[in-house]
Amino acid sequence: MKTMIKRMICMVVVAAMVCAYALGTTNARVKIKKPEVSVNQMGNFLAGKVSKKDAKAKKPKKTETVYIELNGDGGVKSATVSDLLEVKGKDPIKDKSSLKDIKNLKGDEKYTNKDGNLIWENKGKDITYQGTSDQTPPISVDISYTLDGQDISAKDLEGKSGELQIQYSFKNNARTKGHDFVPFLILGGFMLDNETFNNVQIDNGKVADYDESKIVLGYAVPGLEDYLEKSIKGADEYLNKIDLSDSFTISADVKDCSMSMGLIIATSNIGDFNIKDAIDLSNIKSKMKQLQDGADALVDGTNQLSDGADKLSDASSKVKKGSSKLTKGLKKVSKGTKKFHKGNKKFHKGLKKGLKSAKSGAKKLADGSDKLAKGAKDVNDGVKKVDNGASSLDSGTKELSGGVEQILNGFEKKGGINDGAKALKNGTKSANDGVKKLVEMLKTTPSSLDEQINQVLAQVKQASGGAISTEEQLSALIEGINSAVKGGTPLETVLAAKGLNANTYFALVQAYYAIQTLESVKAALASKISSHSEEITALVNGMQELEDGSSALTTGLNTVYGGLYSLSQGASALSEGTGTLKNGTSQLSKGTDSLKSGADTLNSGMAKLYSGVKVMTVKLGGVSPQLVTASSKLKSAMAQVYAGSKQLSKGMVPFCNGIDTLNDGTKQLKDGASKLNNEGIKKITSLFGKKADEAIDNIQDLLDAGSSYKSFSGISDDMDGQVKFIYKTPEIGAWE
Repeated sequence: MKTMIKRMICMVVVAAMVCAYALGTTNARVKIKKPEVSVNQMGNFLAGKVSKKDAKAKKPKKTETVYIELNGDGGVKSATVSDLLEVKGKDPIKDKSSLKDIKNLKGDEKYTNKDGNLIWENKGKDITYQGTSDQTPPISVDISYTLDGQDISAKDLEGKSGELQIQYSFKNNARTKGHDFVPFLILGGFMLDNETFNNVQIDNGKVADYDESKIVLGYAVPGLEDYLEKSIKGADEYLNKIDLSDSFTISADVKDCSMSMGLIIATSNIGDFNIKDAIDLSNIKSKMKQLQDGADALVDGTNQLSDGADKLSDASSKVKKGSSKLTKGLKKVSKGTKKFHKGNKKFHKGLKKGLKSAKSGAKKLADGSDKLAKGAKDVNDGVKKVDNGASSLDSGTKELSGGVEQILNGFEKKGGINDGAKALKNGTKSANDGVKKLVEMLKTTPSSLDEQINQVLAQVKQASGGAISTEEQLSALIEGINSAVKGGTPLETVLAAKGLNANTYFALVQAYYAIQTLESVKAALASKISSHSEEITALVNGMQELEDGSSALTTGLNTVYGGLYSLSQGASALSEGTGTLKNGTSQLSKGTDSLKSGADTLNSGMAKLYSGVKVMTVKLGGVSPQLVTASSKLKSAMAQVYAGSKQLSKGMVPFCNGIDTLNDGTKQLKDGASKLNNEGIKKITSLFGKKADEAIDNIQDLLDAGSSYKSFSGISDDMDGQVKFIYKTPEIGAWE
């Protein structure tokens, strides 16, 4: 939030500087004969410049330029005002003015004046008129001089040498209806000869080399810092990092002091836009609300995740215990099937041998029947062990199925892990979109300066009749004229040779320095943006990583959920299978009981069996091999089941350890999410809601106040207007 306020303040200041620099500056002269063009004539040219946007305005417009000549100490010597009235329709033009000695400069339209209300004739052409004023300007100027640390007047400074300081101080007295403070931007331009001035510096501005002179530009925004500190809470934290001075000071080593006049431009038109529409604060506030909602959902989700992890941890112990029981039960089943198969093989071998030897004697048959009885007992014991193992397996799989079902509930219920992950993903994406919009706004700022340069070049092309359309052509022409004049050729002769008149020449000079100033401002802005590129890049990358991380978290949780769902399905199927196995082993146990009883009966009735041995040999000889084959398959299958159960049991150990780790991690995540929400997100969103609207409203009021100052000498209610002030500072010393 603090960064947001800082950027808003910077936006006001930068907008002010760009608007002022776009007006351009005029250097008074070098050591040449003064041109036969007055400051008022140059002002008429400036006043006549109307932007394309203004030309399309629905209201008639009055563009006013106030020329103020200053004394050596900054006091007002005289004030001349030039007004341009844009003609709309055919009706007489209603104007208002407090000027004296009004005269039409370009046309022959007449006017009537009644108590300052002027009615001009309308002949379909714009009207430019001029007059004088004794009103106090909204910006007062104080000029002070020191030489070698001692105060000195402008008059006494002529011809002196030493360390010179000239301070230009400004006081803002402007007020309009509904606004106690009107922001003004001050821009001063001076040309200093290298033969007279060395080591030239300025505290608030820039010094540029030009031929054998230096161009010095200074700026000030009187009263703005006090206004911002009073109207925007927290602004004083950043104003010490931004130079919003009420003055600028030029320092230099001077020899035989003489100095040409300088020009100081003052304008209140520092921002013609709606900052609320430009920033789209409502959208940002919505994103901040989404961020807070996402943070709250994250806290709820981590709480639920922690609860689910606790349940999962409890269930994992049951799963681990059930898998252990399953392994033990299957081990018993495996041993039982081995014994069953072994007994079955013995039974088959004995039966075969008995059948073959039945004819040779009853004794051998009796021995075989005894072995059969023993084998039947072994089969019965093995099957009972299988039955016990199947019961343990069935109990363990049911516990496994119930534990997995509890885990899935933690994911699926409303406000659970899935909902929390989605809210986090949406919140981080919204915050990242807001940062991208802010960075895009910074990137487009330099392009607006290029558009202003192109507008100036378009005016140059029009003024030169299409002969000059590029910066290079303009620079070559102006520098060529200056070189010729410095070589001793009179300005009138050079201009005649170039096919130029004085007005066109000074229009081109004005454009030349306006373009240089805009290029300088663009470079300075680019440098500022470049110097903070790492912070901007870090912000963008950090937000992108946060968004990518939340997306990866959601994907990971979905994968875990899918695995748990599959495990749930498998556990249910396993539970059904073990139930069926349990029923089968129970029936098998009953059958082996019957088998044992039958073997005993068979042993006691061997004598009777001998009489029918031939029939039994045919029937049992075909069945016995099939029984051996089946028992062999059962043995192999149960060995595989037992091996699988051992792998499951081994896998359950790291699985349960992972569940414990997950439980610990979710508790840490829960604590971290609560801390992030309470100490970070809530403070940010709370601060935003308290200060943003107030800061935006006050900055917009500041911009509106600047736009509301439309005239110095008066303007009718049905007119739109714009005014700028040009102060001419006094010369020091005699000039040719």
